Amino acid sequence: MKQLIVPCSNAVDLATKLATELKTGVVQYESRKFPDGENYFRIDTDLSGSEAVIVQSGYPNPNDSVIELLLAADACKEQKARKVTAVVPYFPYARQDKRFKLGEAFSLEIIAKFLKNSGIKRIITADAHFRDDYVGYNLFSLRGTNISGGSLLAHYIKAKFSLNKLHIISPDFGASELVKQAAENTDSTHSALKKKRTSDYQVEMTGTLNVQGKNVLVLDDMISTGNTMIKAVELCKQNGAARVFAAASHGLFVSDALWRLRSAAEYVVTTDSVKNETAEVSLAHEIVNVL
Repeated sequence: MKQLIVPCSNAVDLATKLATELKTGVVQYESRKFPDGENYFRIDTDLSGSEAVIVQSGYPNPNDSVIELLLAADACKEQKARKVTAVVPYFPYARQDKRFKLGEAFSLEIIAKFLKNSGIKRIITADAHFRDDYVGYNLFSLRGTNISGGSLLAHYIKAKFSLNKLHIISPDFGASELVKQAAENTDSTHSALKKKRTSDYQVEMTGTLNVQGKNVLVLDDMISTGNTMIKAVELCKQNGAARVFAAASHGLFVSDALWRLRSAAEYVVTTDSVKNETAEVSLAHEIVNVL
């Protein structure tokens, strides 16, 4: 089945890379806002008999990104796409993957059901916050595949700085599988810290670090406010690490997070799941491998 790429506003560059890797075309489309702020999406390409691959990122403006993705899916069905797949490497609302308190909305479930009802048959995510493995999964009857950017980031740091040895640290339990896989695939050692979040902007971190004289990569699934990553980097330096680098699959960098992290770590790098100035590692090839 022929695959055609449908870009959304947050992922035009990644969509172009995917089209190049797949040796296929990018559809003609129009995405804009009405004066009152509502979204408009139109596809000007006949998709009959083909698989439409919509490419979107959940950041920035997660609410707009979800609506645009839903409209794009409906437009694909209107243009007679045989199948609609959504590539959403940074999946919005993934952190609310359960009800933590009585009365909370289950955001992840709601978004997944919206996508399924729009006609999307499958999603491809990267280091999704609601998964700790890299196999196929079912998200409320929506079929999904989770890929990882961890190994790519670790390889990148080793190559860029000509490092023979690298010790990779998970700043909390949630990133332990990501770090373990990256370490195994790059012949690196690894360990983990324990994190307790005291508020949206404050964290406490504990753990025994054996990093004296080592080149250390602190690796996480995402960097948002940067507090978790900065705390981990500072602990590594306090425990005698020779060099400390910071990497994440998804770089949100809320407010001044990137400036503060660059003041702490020797180098900061992320994948292109979210467009930002540190997005030097592309997920395109990994995505194509599972399409």
